[in-house]
Amino acid sequence: MKYDLVDKKDRLIKIGTKLEAKKLKLFTRSVHILLLNKEGKILLCKRSSNKETYPNKITSSAGGHVEQKESYIIAAKRELKEELGIVTALKNAGRFDIVNKQERAIHHLFIGKMKKIFPDPNEISSFSLMSVEEIKKDLCSHPNKYCMPFKEAFKCYFKYTQ
Repeated sequence: MKYDLVDKKDRLIKIGTKLEAKKLKLFTRSVHILLLNKEGKILLCKRSSNKETYPNKITSSAGGHVEQKESYIIAAKRELKEELGIVTALKNAGRFDIVNKQERAIHHLFIGKMKKIFPDPNEISSFSLMSVEEIKKDLCSHPNKYCMPFKEAFKCYFKYTQ
């Protein structure tokens, strides 16, 4: 699949693959969405075992790559619909970057309100609701259960809410 490849300032350089982004030290774009229920608990999802990156790891409510010529907000809304079968208002909570052996991406975090979900089993194997304190505690006790991008998304969320 081809993506917009961008520089550190998120300026479009060329269209290409994730592999090209790594080779050229460019970035792809990604989104993460955290949905909160009325009690302030966050919906966390476990990625299915068939996922190429981070299989069986806990992550955000929804998320994924921004497709070619797509904005971050449009990508976030598309990912929510694809993965959870819902539409809800979203607020941009900030940017964080991930550079590791799996990816080289600029991420934007979006926050929304929880609704009744219809998880896609090809994307999500299970889900749970956790408070911020429960997540903090579990991240400390069991860091390997979680995707690296989720850890950064959670830090971004924490900064956003302070």
